[in-house]
Amino acid sequence: MDKIELLFDRPAADPQIRGALQARILFHNLQAAYTSTLAPGLSQETSLQLGIQELRTEIGPEYFFELAVNRVSLRHGWSWDVSSWLGLRAGMDVRLEDVAISLNSPQQPKEGESGAPSSAGSAIAVTKDSLLYSPGAFVEVRLQPTAKLLVLPSLRADWYGLIEEWGIDPRLAVRYTLLPRTTLAAGVGLYSQPPAPDEGDPDTGNPALLPERSLQTSLGVEQGLGEALELVLTGFYKRLDRLVVRNRAAATDPTAPRFLDSGEGRIYGVEAQLKGQVGPSLTGWIAYTYQRSFRTDRPGEEERLFDFDQPHILTLLGSYALGRGWTAGARVRFVSGNPDTPVVSALWDAGLDVWVPVYGETNSERLEAFWQIDLRVDKTWTFDRWKLAAYLDVQNVTNHGNQEGWSYSFDYRERQALTGLPILPILGVKGEW
Repeated sequence: MDKIELLFDRPAADPQIRGALQARILFHNLQAAYTSTLAPGLSQETSLQLGIQELRTEIGPEYFFELAVNRVSLRHGWSWDVSSWLGLRAGMDVRLEDVAISLNSPQQPKEGESGAPSSAGSAIAVTKDSLLYSPGAFVEVRLQPTAKLLVLPSLRADWYGLIEEWGIDPRLAVRYTLLPRTTLAAGVGLYSQPPAPDEGDPDTGNPALLPERSLQTSLGVEQGLGEALELVLTGFYKRLDRLVVRNRAAATDPTAPRFLDSGEGRIYGVEAQLKGQVGPSLTGWIAYTYQRSFRTDRPGEEERLFDFDQPHILTLLGSYALGRGWTAGARVRFVSGNPDTPVVSALWDAGLDVWVPVYGETNSERLEAFWQIDLRVDKTWTFDRWKLAAYLDVQNVTNHGNQEGWSYSFDYRERQALTGLPILPILGVKGEW
């Protein structure tokens, strides 16, 4: 459970915010898994997860957000090796959620939108209980006509109870061993996801929305280098449609739906990953991704950057087994800063006693690049039927202040970088049986 509390009289940027800010996050998860072999070539796997989540935020005497979720998730699958060249895998996923929500909150910005003082915006008030049922099913066929060629066609179907729509996603993956240590891999398929709960809810959104969808394609090569290294190069392209955007007509027409699924997007890039092991104790990998992501919110509008467009992503990870159950590891990350929409001016609203920002072109600036070094030490005790592990994970060991946004003065004439968490040690214990 995490809890935070701040006290303030009156922030200069918004007179509506006063009193105290309190936030509380709590979650518990219990998971069990069972696998068994029922006959030669026939096996099953079953997992059950029970979860409790609570989120409570209060901002002054007026605004609040409370969410309580009781979740049951079941996954069951069957695998059948019919022959050396044919295999079948099928199963289902079922998720049942009892959701209780109560809020009186300013309207939150969506993808590509910029925030404004709460005094200048509209608030949303909702109190309701819902029972959400989201079943899904999948089937995959393994075809291996030769030792070099592997073909994996599959189909997944999901029912999104909030909007009462199906997501039907056919997919295909192919692997071909060109040389003993050279493998080509390709994939194409549809991937669907439901709108966010507030976007598809009949009280706060539009229940007639369709599932967001993307067509994903990839082509890559896996190349062994010597005895201990492997290089993986993958190019990818994604085409997105049915992206949810706010309906501008709803600002003046109360009968108009609040959201539409008119957005489109495209994402492309290439990833290089070098993995290796030096001796029996040292393992690690380095990965670099170059990618770009663009979207168009409404027909006729110009294409813009996604909020999380990050052209360069570099990650280095290493782990060393010290012996006697001890392991030490380190991670180094460098990521391009996220796009940001600048404030170009501000207007004084005398009636509300607040400055209202005027924004420039959406995502026309970029925040500073993110970089961070993390260290971790693990100790594992192995017993006859179970394992116990303790770990110390120190994130951001250099205490570097990574920029997450801008903090503006009350009249938006001055700004300073808003940084994220400082050095953060985390001590944990995990048991497996």
